[in-house]
Amino acid sequence: MKKILILLIGVLSALVLITTSCDKIEGPYKETGGSGVTGDTVRKLLFEDYTGHQCVNCPSAHVTIDELHQVYGDRMVTVAIHTSSFADMSFPPYDADYKTADGEELSLFFGGTTAPLPKGMVNRTKVNGSYLIEKAEFGTEVSKVLDSLDEKPDLYIEIKPVFSGGSTFDLEVKITAMKDMPAGKYNLSVLITESEIISAQMNIDPNINNGDDVMDYHHNHVLRAAVNTAWGEEFATSISKGQTFIKSYSAIPVGSMNPDHVDIVAFAYYADGSREKEVVQAQQVSLK
Repeated sequence: MKKILILLIGVLSALVLITTSCDKIEGPYKETGGSGVTGDTVRKLLFEDYTGHQCVNCPSAHVTIDELHQVYGDRMVTVAIHTSSFADMSFPPYDADYKTADGEELSLFFGGTTAPLPKGMVNRTKVNGSYLIEKAEFGTEVSKVLDSLDEKPDLYIEIKPVFSGGSTFDLEVKITAMKDMPAGKYNLSVLITESEIISAQMNIDPNINNGDDVMDYHHNHVLRAAVNTAWGEEFATSISKGQTFIKSYSAIPVGSMNPDHVDIVAFAYYADGSREKEVVQAQQVSLK
């Protein structure tokens, strides 16, 4: 049934006339906040959206991402990386700056700084020799992970933020092995994203706001900062079933972000070997 829904995504995008911001996502895919511990043990993937507020084709890509979230719920963890000249500050109302040093470092490595946008990336795996994929490939590559692989994850990640309403928060990330893993280095990356940031977005899709630019666009999943550097940190070189690893971080600044719309994203990935950079498991919880 999911595969049928994936095939319908492109059709739905063409048929549904959207007159307001199409980046606002209503589906029940976000993790609940509070304790931060979800209790689920399902495979999740990391989807990285390379985008920018001056990218006229990006709103239609966001529609596709939204529809995938409606199909797969919170099994799809999205991070939007605003990059390249498409994300530059320009004349008002395009004077917002959503670029980050960490995002630019990742974009430079994976090719987002020079590629025509929009582009996506699923679990940082290569497709036909390239990390970045086109909008038409989004559904196929997400389905490969969530429909074709065992639903039980290789690693389980729990995220527990502690925020008392001040200017900083603390964070604990726990990784539990659900199986014996291949020998090699494993890294943990922890990112901060923010949603419901409203500002202008260029657009050319006639199905979105009649093809006009959207002045009150809802920018979601926007990468705001990396907690432990752009590439994370090594947490293991040998992993056995049942083994746990805990990383703690303190006094993480909230800055100008709205805590009500902040999410913590954590993912583990292979840091060397033939599958280097490939994400094993991702998780997301809201700050509050």
